Amino acid sequence: MIVEHKDFKISYLVQDQKEKIEAFLSILRDDSLSILCKTSGSTGTPRQIEISKKSLAVSAQNSIDFFKLKPKETAILCMSIDFIAGKMMLVRAMMAGLELKVLPVSSSLSELIEASEFIALFPKQLQGLISTKKGIKALKKSRCILVGGATISKEIEQFLISNHISIYQSYGMTETATHVALKRSGYKGEQYYKAVSGVSFSQKEGCLSIMYPKIQVGPITTNDLVELINPFTFKWIGRSDFVINTGGYKVSPEKLEEKIEPLLKRGCMVTGIKDEEFGEKIGLILLKDEILKGISKETFSGILHPFEIPKVYVCIHEFSQTSNGKIDRVKTAAKIKSSAWKNIL
Repeated sequence: MIVEHKDFKISYLVQDQKEKIEAFLSILRDDSLSILCKTSGSTGTPRQIEISKKSLAVSAQNSIDFFKLKPKETAILCMSIDFIAGKMMLVRAMMAGLELKVLPVSSSLSELIEASEFIALFPKQLQGLISTKKGIKALKKSRCILVGGATISKEIEQFLISNHISIYQSYGMTETATHVALKRSGYKGEQYYKAVSGVSFSQKEGCLSIMYPKIQVGPITTNDLVELINPFTFKWIGRSDFVINTGGYKVSPEKLEEKIEPLLKRGCMVTGIKDEEFGEKIGLILLKDEILKGISKETFSGILHPFEIPKVYVCIHEFSQTSNGKIDRVKTAAKIKSSAWKNIL
């Protein structure tokens, strides 16, 4: 059951989500025991799943306790209410008695953002804010900044460190009613994700399993490859379903991108391409306006394992995204014609 705090208030800077938010508030306040929520679609077609209101309350209370949220503090909702991240911002605000301000679901928030006690963002929104003085100022003055949906780039991480901005990266999914683990990043950042209250982890075939008895009786299995430090701490490696097998050497694209981005000084994406000799070879994807100059196989030699070195590259106009703003690796790779790839010499 969702218990609404008497101090909860909501204000709309824009009206585009108001109807959906009011409809969801009605559901939270009625006598039903569960809600329907759409998955993000980051690894497949988005689908509707049922989540109990008890699970929403448990997850929200964990966040309220961890971030020490108090009645009448301000929070900003700039995520779609269609997905669990947006829904949970509303639930947290209701239960904690926050004053929630609704902003557009946009990556260009710098002119609208204000300092707040609690803000939740996607990496693309964070990147947009750190590109302007007003956005940086708002972030510096905000107490709790939660970033989820995907990991932030090394470039963003370094910017946050240089500007003394601290954020929390979240690990979670729709099935767990958002985050089950948090990692402080940027200024005074940490290396590992740590479990929230009531959660523990195990590992099966390299992938993370989540034990969250207050939400689900049995383990919640994932396709996330991790280095398990202990039952409450892990280092995220990447998705097992995205692993590239090149000549028998397995490559996590997420981890390889972390190595390549500092060399190229830009964001990138890598993917596996069918190859007669190796089974798969590494393909490097860049945006069209980022010109590849002076890059050769020697650029990566001594830094990457020989099997990690990209063999071909392509420049495209934009990365495909899921409906809630995550990069869609499958669609991005699928839209590239085989003839578009160029050899890296």
